[in-house]
Amino acid sequence: MNRSINQMFSGVVAIGIAGAMFVSLLGCGSDVLTWSKDAKQQGIQDYNDGRYAEAAGAFSNAIRQSPLDPESEYWLALSYEQVQSYHESIDAYKTSLRLMPAPGTVYYNAAMHDSAFDRLARIVARYDPTGRETDLIVQTAAQSRSSEDFRLLAWVFRYRGDADSSLDNFRHSVQIDPSNFVAQRELGIYLEQLNQNQEAGQVLRDAYRLNQNDDQVNNALRKIGMEPGQSLMAEQPQQHATHPLLLPADPGGSDPSLPTPAASTDGPSPELPAPRN
Repeated sequence: MNRSINQMFSGVVAIGIAGAMFVSLLGCGSDVLTWSKDAKQQGIQDYNDGRYAEAAGAFSNAIRQSPLDPESEYWLALSYEQVQSYHESIDAYKTSLRLMPAPGTVYYNAAMHDSAFDRLARIVARYDPTGRETDLIVQTAAQSRSSEDFRLLAWVFRYRGDADSSLDNFRHSVQIDPSNFVAQRELGIYLEQLNQNQEAGQVLRDAYRLNQNDDQVNNALRKIGMEPGQSLMAEQPQQHATHPLLLPADPGGSDPSLPTPAASTDGPSPELPAPRN
């Protein structure tokens, strides 16, 4: 009888200890999230006040507590960029883009994605004298066969003024995923700006079929004498010519005979995004 009572008492104690541990773990998880949020808010405050090194430290703390938060990585990249730690900034932008939810999902932030994508391309274009970062993107694109990786390369070379390499990578991006409207639009508009109107017409027609309400596509079509409307929808799409992957020997080289595209026409804004609290 005493043995049964002791066993019952031991079981109750064990259950009580397990319950207490579970509650404690829940409390720890809540504390971690709170610390991460507090560190991020402190980082945003430091960034807004111009204390970029302190902001980088705060965002690093936030990431240690919440390593899957793309927003903290994004702010960390901005902070590193401000203190000219470009290699660290590149890594943080890449991580932020990798962690972001898929487009069209509830938590996807298009403005943050476009800003991170654009700033990454600009930093690699301007602050990669050895070509190391460019080579890493080339290797990633070759392995992943991702339309977006080739689009990123296209913007790197475009910001360097290397139109041939930029166009080649835009074409690869479109060939891999013809439904990538952004890549179709950017390639078509760039071709129009370079006065390559025959190919521009083909690409812009395909972009128009994907989205008939995009002002940039419609304006570019009109510039080459093509009026948006049902007639473009009725025409049969044409197969684009394929091109071998073309990379420059000198990552800093450019072709002075070709115009450097203006980012304000169809690319994401180079300006810093308005900080969000």
